Amino acid sequence: MRKNFGLKFVVLCALAVIMTVFAVSCKDDDSAIGTGIMPSGDMMEFLCDTMGVQTYAVRDTHVETHNRTINPIGVINDPIFGQTAASCAFQLQLSTNNVQFGRDIDTTDLSGVKLTLHLKYASKYGSESPMTIHVNRLLTDISYDSIYYEDKEFAANEFELLKSADVAFGTDSIMKVEMPSELVQQIVRENVGQTTWTNKDFINFFKGLYITTELASGDGCIYALDLIGSKSKMVLTYNDTCSFDFLINEYSTRINMYSHDYTNADSELKAAIDNPEQPAKYCYIQGLAGLKTKIMFPELYSLFDTTNIIINRAQLCVTIKEGTESTVLPSPKAMSMTKILDNGKFDFLEDYKSNSKNFGGSFNETEKSYTFNIPLHLQDLFKDYKDLGEKTDNGIFLVANDNRIVPYRAVLYGGAHENLSVKIIVYYSKY
Repeated sequence: MRKNFGLKFVVLCALAVIMTVFAVSCKDDDSAIGTGIMPSGDMMEFLCDTMGVQTYAVRDTHVETHNRTINPIGVINDPIFGQTAASCAFQLQLSTNNVQFGRDIDTTDLSGVKLTLHLKYASKYGSESPMTIHVNRLLTDISYDSIYYEDKEFAANEFELLKSADVAFGTDSIMKVEMPSELVQQIVRENVGQTTWTNKDFINFFKGLYITTELASGDGCIYALDLIGSKSKMVLTYNDTCSFDFLINEYSTRINMYSHDYTNADSELKAAIDNPEQPAKYCYIQGLAGLKTKIMFPELYSLFDTTNIIINRAQLCVTIKEGTESTVLPSPKAMSMTKILDNGKFDFLEDYKSNSKNFGGSFNETEKSYTFNIPLHLQDLFKDYKDLGEKTDNGIFLVANDNRIVPYRAVLYGGAHENLSVKIIVYYSKY
């Protein structure tokens, strides 16, 4: 709906003010002032329009998940989004080189030698529920320089179970899992007789760990492991007071793996993701390579005529669907937008590049909404349409910040909603 403010700002009136100022200091013919700036009779018209948008629910796939700073594990059962599961795999490194355990440990009696895995978590999402952690030994190589995606899976013959235990983080947020004595014997005795044991030697022998979880009951929780922090490690203790650390650091390969089962999800969500080309009544945001919202602006091309246009301001506001918020599963603290390029890749919007602070995207607790300022993006779309004579809107994706490591979720009113559809308010000038 167009709202003409009736502001017929006559440019020549502004020029008249300039002429008055200039007349004080010079005697030039004022009829010539401004004639090189604006053709006679031209006027600038300021308008405001509310423009509808189209939104689509899209699966977030092909997400790179290797070597992230946070490594989620756990399971969540969400009445709207179904089940989300997160697992991870990682290498361990020697804390020193030239290791030879046989010099310090009596290998004839290893009963007093223990190996303990320490896992520190930085945050959690969901409600703590009875859960089992499975610590598996990798039997296949993983590489720091390789690219891994969210759907990475290890075949049954690529790992073996070492230990299963109840998930129980202590008061210091550290989970400790005692490794089997067989692994202790393998590590110590494999090293006996070695003059040196470098990181490469150790990783060739012990390729890493693969952590999975299983929910026993309840709605579940996903823990954000801080693997590269100093408190996450595997510790070999011997001779009562001696210890040796196997570290997980920035040089260790780390892989996050996510899966989503929408079998028990909300029926409207399932209908939306089963019909990704259909404009959605509700749209969905879900982290850990779950769901994202695609936004397009079909009304942009019919809103403006052939008159020259300057888009001064454009605000897009998306709102959380009433009744879908959860204190246990909170909405994203902020969201981001990326434009879809012709080659299918993504890039930040020009509005974000030019002024990230003004771009917006933070969650408004009072309004339960996210607002974005995107005049430059719309100006580019309109300019391409005017210059090329064709529509170039590939759409933009709306995603949660930290969506690769935090399972934030939100249900939004979509562009096809009958009463509360997404709108964008556009302030523009015609000249």
